[in-house]
Amino acid sequence: MPGTWLGLETGRRGIMVHQRSLDTTGHNLANASTPGYSRQEVMITATDPFSNPTMDSAVTPGQLGTGSMVNMIRRITDEHLQQNVYRSATDTTYWEDQISILQRAESSFSEPDTDGIDDLLVDFFKAWMDLNNTPQDPGVKAAVVEVGDGLANLMSYTYSQLKEIQNSVVSVDDTPEVVGGIIKEQVDSANDVLTQINDLTEAIKKIYDLGQQPNDLMDKRDALLEQLAEFGPVKVTYGYTGGKPNGELQVSFMGQEVVNSEDPEFQPVTLSLNYNDGGTDDDDTDDTIELVFSDPDGTELKTVDLTNQEDLSDSDNIVSGGSLLGVEAARQQIVGFKDKLNNFAITLRDNIMADSTNYFFQGDLVNGDFNVIPSLINDPSQLDGDKAKNNANVRSSEIEIPPLTKPCTLEEYFGILITEVGGAAKGADDMAATQSAIRDQIAALRDSVSGVSIDEELTKMLQFQYGFQASSRMITTIDSMLDVIINKLF
Repeated sequence: MPGTWLGLETGRRGIMVHQRSLDTTGHNLANASTPGYSRQEVMITATDPFSNPTMDSAVTPGQLGTGSMVNMIRRITDEHLQQNVYRSATDTTYWEDQISILQRAESSFSEPDTDGIDDLLVDFFKAWMDLNNTPQDPGVKAAVVEVGDGLANLMSYTYSQLKEIQNSVVSVDDTPEVVGGIIKEQVDSANDVLTQINDLTEAIKKIYDLGQQPNDLMDKRDALLEQLAEFGPVKVTYGYTGGKPNGELQVSFMGQEVVNSEDPEFQPVTLSLNYNDGGTDDDDTDDTIELVFSDPDGTELKTVDLTNQEDLSDSDNIVSGGSLLGVEAARQQIVGFKDKLNNFAITLRDNIMADSTNYFFQGDLVNGDFNVIPSLINDPSQLDGDKAKNNANVRSSEIEIPPLTKPCTLEEYFGILITEVGGAAKGADDMAATQSAIRDQIAALRDSVSGVSIDEELTKMLQFQYGFQASSRMITTIDSMLDVIINKLF
C-alpha cells in the first residue's frame, strides 16, 4: 500500500510543474515582441503510477497516480515554413541591395535638371548654329568653346561619379585583389555568420546530449541562418535521432556545403573573392568577380562566378538571389551605363570638327582625358566657322552608336541611356517592394505558428496559477489530516 506521504509528494510535483509552466509563460510574454522568438510550451505528462504487486493484488485497487512532471519544454516552430522564410529573404535582398546603388547612378546624371548633359548638348548645337550665322564672330566662337568645355567636363564628372559608385561595390588594388567595397563587407559578414552558426551548433548538440532543450539557442541559430540566406541561397537540413531533433545541421550556401555537424571530418569553410581583370587599362567591361569557397588549408572547394549570373544553373544547385548576386548585378549595370556614356562621348568626339584637320574634342571618358582640345581653350578664334553648319547638322544625323544596332541621333541615344538608368532604379524598387510584401506574408505565417499570443499566454497564466494554488491547497489539507492523526487522534 502507498505510504502516508504519497499525497504530499503528488502535491509537491503539482507545485513544481505549475511553477515551471508559469516561468515559461512569463518567458513567452517577456519575448512577445522579440524578433525571431519562437513560442515555448511546457509538455506536462503523468508520472509513473504507484504499484505494489502482492498475492492479493487482484482484489485491491488498481495503480494509483503519483502526479505530473515536465517532460520537456517544446519550441513551437515549423521547419518547412522556416525554409520558405530563408527563400523569401534571399529573393528580397537581391533587389533591396540594388536600390541605393542604382538610385545613386540615377542621381549622378542630374536629369531632367536644366543643367544636365541633355540640356548642355542642346545648347552646344545651338551655339554651332549661331556660329553658322556669324562664322567669323569671335564672341560666338568663344561661346561654342565654353559650352563644349562645360559639356565635356559634365560628361567626365558623370563618368567619374559612376566609377565611384562601381568602386563602392568592389574596390581592387594593383594586384588586382579585392580590398574593399560592399561585396567584400558582405563576404566578411557571411564568414562571421558561418562561424557563429558552427559555434551555436556545437553548443546545441551538447545541450541535446544532456537531454535538455536549447530553445533560445535554436532561435538564435535560425536567425543567423536567415541572415546567411540574405547573402545568397541556402538549403538547410536538420538532424534527427529516433524521430527527434538532435541539434545536428547541414547547410548548403550557393550550392556548396558550408556546415555539416554530422560529419566529424568536416572542416569549416571560408569565403573569399577573386577579381579577374578581363580588359586592358581602365576598361572593366569584361572584368568578373568570383566567390571562392576554401577549406582551412586554403584549398579551393568551389568558385561561383557572380558576374556572369546567366551561367548559374540548377545543375550546380544554385538558385539566383541574395545580396551578393544582387549587388554584383547592380555593379554590372553601372559598368554598362559607363560604357554607353563613353560610346556617346566618342561618337560626339568623332563627329565634331574644329577645322578641316582637327577634331573639337579629344580623348575618352575611360582614360579620363575627354575634353576640348587645349589649343581651342587657349584661342577660340581658331575655330573654323565654315564647319559650323556641318557640326550643327550632327544634331539631326542618325549615327550608329554601340551597343544599339539601329542608327539614331545623339539626343535619342542619350535619352535611351537616361531611360535605362531610371528604369533600372525603378524596376529594382518595384521588385523589392513586391518581394518584401511576400516576405512579410511568409513571416506572418511563421508568426502565426511560432509567435507569442499575449491573450493566449494570459489565459494559460491563470490556468497555471489556479493549478499552483490547488496543489498548494492539497498539501495544506494533507498537512491538516496528518496533524489530526499525529497530535489529536490518540
